[in-house]
Amino acid sequence: MRNALRPKSPFIPLYKGEFVRSLRKLYTMIINVCLLIILLVALLLWYLDRRRQRRNGQIKQQILTFLGDGDFEKAMNAISTLRQNGEHQPAFTFQQTTNKIYERQTVLEQSRHELEDVLGSLQDAVLVVDGESRLRFLNRAALEMFNLQIENVLGAQLIEVLPSFGINALVGQTLTGGKSTFKEMPLYLPAATEVLLRVWPLRSATSGAVAIIQDLTESKRLEKVRRDFVANASHELRTPIANIRAMVETLSVDPDDREMVQRFYPRLIEEAERLSRLVGDLLHLAKAESSATISSASVSLNALINSVVNRLHNKATKRHIHIKISAESSIAIPGDAAALEQVIFNLLDNALMYTPEGGEVSLSLEEIGEEVLFHCADTGIGIPEKDQLRIFERFYRVDKARSRAEGGTGLGLAIVKHIVENHHGNISVKSEMGQGTTFTVRLPKVRATINNHER
Repeated sequence: MRNALRPKSPFIPLYKGEFVRSLRKLYTMIINVCLLIILLVALLLWYLDRRRQRRNGQIKQQILTFLGDGDFEKAMNAISTLRQNGEHQPAFTFQQTTNKIYERQTVLEQSRHELEDVLGSLQDAVLVVDGESRLRFLNRAALEMFNLQIENVLGAQLIEVLPSFGINALVGQTLTGGKSTFKEMPLYLPAATEVLLRVWPLRSATSGAVAIIQDLTESKRLEKVRRDFVANASHELRTPIANIRAMVETLSVDPDDREMVQRFYPRLIEEAERLSRLVGDLLHLAKAESSATISSASVSLNALINSVVNRLHNKATKRHIHIKISAESSIAIPGDAAALEQVIFNLLDNALMYTPEGGEVSLSLEEIGEEVLFHCADTGIGIPEKDQLRIFERFYRVDKARSRAEGGTGLGLAIVKHIVENHHGNISVKSEMGQGTTFTVRLPKVRATINNHER
């Protein structure tokens, strides 16, 4: 009753209406703020995603660039970064691609290095040019032959690098005609050199040619030595044979003429001995040049010197030449006793031949470090300086008339040189005209580990 009798306030409906409207406005504002925040977050996420995609795109581009440059280490680092950025599938694809490219690159690099090693080990010069005659490759022999630096010549015109019209013309002929050519020609590097130039066209898709330049200087020299040896040997053999034949024919006219027999018989013996010595020296030289394996038995050089001196004692006595021996005791080296005795015999016999009567020949032996030195010195006529470099050539004589008169064959020093070199030693000469000559042989005390085929 009391509530019914209480009068109604006119402000309550108004208050309630304002409150609801306020709540509605607040709710609307909150919704708008939330929508705005969501929009901002969406925009931020979109921006971050776009930025990540752009950065990942740049990384992918870098990966392709690194692969193109062959820089696999940087490519792998970039792939790792791409994986960290969440691009797992692209990173996996790039990883597989990189591994395949790396494996193929490794095979190609290995093949290229093997080819370069093969071409680099060749003694002949190898040049590769493209269709415009520009240098694309030179091996080590070519760089040494023409004294070039590879970084200065690659890509240059052949005629600019090798100022030889012969080489340029032959290469141009092959590039134009597409056929292989070859020719012997002289080059000046700066000394005159005989070479054999062979050029082949490249059979690959790219046009070009490969040229091989073979130095013929040494082979030409050896060919000349061979021709000279055959000519000299034929001449040396023909002379005693002709003399023997002439005297035998003379004796056959009247074999009962005792006076003629007594006159020609000693000369027949002399020519036969000369022929025997020549043939023997030729056999000794052939054996020394055969590169046969040298014995490793211990050889007493003192004993060999005494043996040779005893063998030539009569020759020295007849010429009143004193032989002086100065050798340390018990010096032995590994080697061939017969061959080393031949060295000492030839040097002593040569010294006795060119030493005037009443002179002296000294034989000495000494040890210096890991070497044994044998000296053969005389007080003879000496050797002219211009002949000292040639006395070890076959059939070369300083005094041809005297050498033949003494029974020399012109092969003794050549035999000595080859035997000494077979024992991995060397021989030298020192001489003055009218003062005498000294030959020095150096031999190792320990057997060398290399064999003659490797020298």
